[in-house]
Amino acid sequence: MNSNNESEESAGIFHELIRKFSYSGTLLEHWLHDFGLDYVLKLIDHLRKPMNSLWVQVNTNRIDFDSLLEIFDEREFIAKKHELFDDFIEVEVVNREFDDNLDDLPTVRVDHESSTGIALGKDVQTANVMRYDDFNSGDYVCVVDGASNVLAKGTSEVNSSEISTLTQRSIVRVEESLAYAPPLGEMSTYRRGFFSILSPIQVIGIKSMSLGMKDNILVMSNDKGDVASYIAELTQNKVPITVIAQNDMQVKAVNKTLERSKSKAIRVQKSSFSGFVNHRQETKYTSVYVEPQNSRTAVIPIFSSNLMYGKLRHFAENQNKLVSNLYRCLLKETEITYVTHSIDYLENEGVFKNALSKAYYNNSKLSEVVSRLKKQKKLTSREVPDLYEGVKDQLETSSIYFDPISNNNSGGFVSNFTLKEK
Repeated sequence: MNSNNESEESAGIFHELIRKFSYSGTLLEHWLHDFGLDYVLKLIDHLRKPMNSLWVQVNTNRIDFDSLLEIFDEREFIAKKHELFDDFIEVEVVNREFDDNLDDLPTVRVDHESSTGIALGKDVQTANVMRYDDFNSGDYVCVVDGASNVLAKGTSEVNSSEISTLTQRSIVRVEESLAYAPPLGEMSTYRRGFFSILSPIQVIGIKSMSLGMKDNILVMSNDKGDVASYIAELTQNKVPITVIAQNDMQVKAVNKTLERSKSKAIRVQKSSFSGFVNHRQETKYTSVYVEPQNSRTAVIPIFSSNLMYGKLRHFAENQNKLVSNLYRCLLKETEITYVTHSIDYLENEGVFKNALSKAYYNNSKLSEVVSRLKKQKKLTSREVPDLYEGVKDQLETSSIYFDPISNNNSGGFVSNFTLKEK
C-alpha cells in the first residue's frame, strides 16, 4: 500500500471514530499522536466495556470480613477477598448480553455524566434525559448515550409527554443493561458505615502513602469523603485530617459519608483547591493526598466524550499550578501523593516532571506495601515517550500507572514526591 492510500485509510478511520463515538477530533488527534492508531483503537474499545469489579473497603471496626462476605453471598453477589489488599473485598460486575433486537423500540437519550451508571444497571432519572421519542407509561424503551450506543433496556414509568413537567423522579426502570454492578450503595450495611467503595487508583494512592501517627493530613479530592474516611481508619481515627470540599454539594456529601462511617478527627473546610493553597494557612501539613479535577479518561465505561484537547490542556495547567503551590501549606519533608483517573501523559507524567523541575520538590519512594507489589509486577509504571526521558528513573521509583486495558477496570496514575528541607 502506498503512502497516499495509507493516509486515506487513516483519515477514514479517524472520521469514523468521531462519528461513532462522539470523541472530539482534537482529542483523537492528540491521542493518535501520543499513543498511535493501534493503541487508540484498543483503548476506545476497552473504555466502552464495563469494569470487571468494585473495590470494597471493609470497616473492620464495624464488621469482620467473613460477616460482610456472607451478607454479599446472601444477596447473590459474586465476591471474594481482594488479591492485592487484605482489607478489601472485590465484588464482580457481571457483563450481560441483550436478549433481543432493540432497533424498533422508542429511545431515551441520556447525558454523558449518567451513562456509566445506567450501563451498570441504574435507573434513568429526570435529570439524566437529553432527548426522547414518544412512548407511554409501561412501554419498553431503549436507553442510549449521546453517540447512540445502547446502554440499557427498560420499562418507562411515565408518558413521554410528562417528562418536561417533572422534576426529580425515575423515568425508566432499567431491566437489562450492558452490565450489572451490585447496588452496594443502596444496602443498609453501606448506610451504616460497614464498608466504603473506592476506585482502584484511589486505593493504590492511599496505600502508597507512608502514614504516621504524628501526621497532620490534608485531603484534596473531588470524592464524597470515602478517601478521608479510609485514611482515618488506617490511622485509627487518632490523626487530624482536613478535607477540602469545593462547594456546598460536596460539603454535604462529605459530611454524610463521615456521619455514616463514624469517622473522627476529620474537619471539612469549604474552599477551592487553588484558593486554599494560595491563602496563608496557619496550620501546616505533613502528608497530602491530592486528587484534583482531571479528564477521567481512565474511567470505564465511557461511551462518548465531550472532552476536547483544549480542555485537557486546561486541566493539566490547573493541576500544575495546584501542585506547584502546595508548598505554601506544608511542613518540611511533607509527602505528597498525586492521583488522577487519567490515561494522558499531560495530566500524569507531565505534572510529575513539572513538580520535579521545582527546586523545592524531590521524588519520593512509594510505601513499602506498594513497592513490594511493584517488585512482584502486580503494579507497574509505564514506558514514557522521549519528552519524559529525563525523569524516567524517578517515575520508575515513585509512580504507578494502573492500566484500564490490562486491568479491565478504572485506571489512573499515582506519583509521590516530597517537599525538600530548606
